[in-house]
Amino acid sequence: MLEFGTTGGLFTDEHSLETPSQPAVDDSSVREQLGRLLASPHFRTSKRCQSLLRYVVEAYLGNHTDRVKERTIGIEVFQRDPDYDTNQDSVVRTTAAEIRKKLAQYYLEPGHESEVRVLLPQGSYLPEFRAAAPVAVAPVPAPPEEVVPVAAPVGVLRQRLIGMALGLGLAVGAALIFYGVSRPHTTELTLFWKPLLEDNSSAVICVGQPLRVYIFDGHRTADLNEKMVGTLTTPPATPEIRQRTQISLSELRAAGDRYYSVGDYLASVRLAEFLGQRAKPFQVIGDRSAAFKDLRGRPAVLIGQFNNLWTMGLTGSLRYYIDRSTERFSYDVLDRQNPGKVVFSAARNVYRPEEYAIVSRIFDAPTEKTVVSIAGMTFNGTIAAGEFLTGERYMRETFGHGPAGWHQKNIQVILKTMMVGGATGPPKVVATYYW
Repeated sequence: MLEFGTTGGLFTDEHSLETPSQPAVDDSSVREQLGRLLASPHFRTSKRCQSLLRYVVEAYLGNHTDRVKERTIGIEVFQRDPDYDTNQDSVVRTTAAEIRKKLAQYYLEPGHESEVRVLLPQGSYLPEFRAAAPVAVAPVPAPPEEVVPVAAPVGVLRQRLIGMALGLGLAVGAALIFYGVSRPHTTELTLFWKPLLEDNSSAVICVGQPLRVYIFDGHRTADLNEKMVGTLTTPPATPEIRQRTQISLSELRAAGDRYYSVGDYLASVRLAEFLGQRAKPFQVIGDRSAAFKDLRGRPAVLIGQFNNLWTMGLTGSLRYYIDRSTERFSYDVLDRQNPGKVVFSAARNVYRPEEYAIVSRIFDAPTEKTVVSIAGMTFNGTIAAGEFLTGERYMRETFGHGPAGWHQKNIQVILKTMMVGGATGPPKVVATYYW
């Protein structure tokens, strides 16, 4: 079902907050980038990945999205019989998962920052394309004004020096008292965040942005906005009229790069407050505008699972991960050490009573710095994970009985949150993994 937003947009993701827009990607640029990808070492050795990626991109550009379905792909790309069992033969799903991994690896390599990004979102075979983020140019600082020293009488200088010494002494004393009172105690919370907080580089909070947010485009924009969502003074058309209104794909334009999902945004605010209270410099950036150069050499917090490219790229090989099952129509926590095993599962409907999220902290990330990631099934899990990562009590209950030297290990924590009346409950740890 399509849900229309009050800003004239068509939404199928969570509620969002607007951010600066990025330019669209034209077909010729996409085809040029496809050629680069297929010729790269990542894809050159896999004919299956080459064939599937070429097929879905060309189908999208040719406006044949009806052909981008698992069974159709199996028949046309992998020469399966028309009645083959997709549950038994997972060639399309496994190849798509391999493509996602290869794409993430490709874009993590230096030299690809300015290229068009080709994505294959989790749970879909329909590709998406993102224009490269513009390179920011730092302003040239103005030369400092020349200061001409002025001589002062010796007595005046002596008084000034005495005053400065007294002031310095008082400041040092106050600082020592403040340090003794306010310095953080060695708790599980500080131990978890210690590698990031004590890093000399500023941190990055990379927030995922919605993949499926659209706005109306074309000469019918005003009419469709008024009919579907109304205006400040007039309500939208009746359900019967809206149901009869036909909209072509050419009248929709992707606008996810302008928004943040509300759950990811709330988690980022909580984490930004946490870092700010500890005087840790940080930058907040959307995943659509983040390049590898923005993350390499800086500790990072990644927020979002299905809508954050960098979560998949930087934590895509970890043991536990979340995926969407088309057969069971569920969100599943899966285990790479036990392929096919569903560790936890939640129904993909608004009435589900519970949800899961995975919090990871790794030292050996491709960015060469500590990475903390939040991967929620939806925004509810993300909110619960943000609460867990900044809560002293949750950290104490989780790591207070952890293995010796746990704070020096890579960690994954699986969280469960109950939902009552649409509200997210407190996070509960249901599994931990250290290595």
